[in-house]
Amino acid sequence: MKSMLKKRQALSLESRFKFSCHNEISCFNTCCADINIFLMPYDILRMRRAMGLSSGEFLKGYTIPLLADEGLPLVVLKMMEDENKICPFVTSSGCKIYQDRPWSCRMYPVFPSSSGEEGFFIAEGNSCLGCKEEKWWTIEGWKKDQGIDIYDKMNESYEEITLHDYFLKGNKLDPGKSKMLYMACYDLDEFERFLFQTRFFDVYDVERGIVERVKEDEGELLSFSYRWIRFNLFGEDTLRLKDKTFDKILQAKRKE
Repeated sequence: MKSMLKKRQALSLESRFKFSCHNEISCFNTCCADINIFLMPYDILRMRRAMGLSSGEFLKGYTIPLLADEGLPLVVLKMMEDENKICPFVTSSGCKIYQDRPWSCRMYPVFPSSSGEEGFFIAEGNSCLGCKEEKWWTIEGWKKDQGIDIYDKMNESYEEITLHDYFLKGNKLDPGKSKMLYMACYDLDEFERFLFQTRFFDVYDVERGIVERVKEDEGELLSFSYRWIRFNLFGEDTLRLKDKTFDKILQAKRKE
């Protein structure tokens, strides 16, 4: 894979940098090839909706599933099988799903520090001419311009799962739980069928208003999937059972 990123000093939201990408610079679109782009669940929600595809169709046609050491399912964007390994959504005039492009594409050339500390760094490609343009940004202004806030909000809930103490203590997911997490996070159409075509709401005590929002809004559906995952994987108090006796027993065990 091409060496795309070069790490610099940690920056704050107020830090300024130069960047502009447009079709008049010679490297336009070259950063959209031969690179691993890991997709978050909210990325897939937006991308497959932009393409008019079901989640299953999108996952099958445009992604590669992977499995982390902890058993966590990961999804990588599948590049074209040509010499340049270009992104399937890139055209000569730019990205055809630009309004719904993934988080990492929106953030470029800004990325959070990978050290676990607060801060950002500017990542430049070896031939990135956009970083030599004279348009100045603050990192905060860049994030606002690129519509990052909703992505950060949705991704935060997902990262609370993947960075949970459960995994930090060395626990791993078995194949069944990995498959469950993959369905709930990435294959939202299948998760919706699981909710509404089974006795799910006969078992779980969910407010009618929440049920209606989950049925009508995919963002609400994804947020609800995170609650279900935390209940089932980590035994957290994110859902309640309709069987009050069993629910009380379950809650008592969690407090032990």
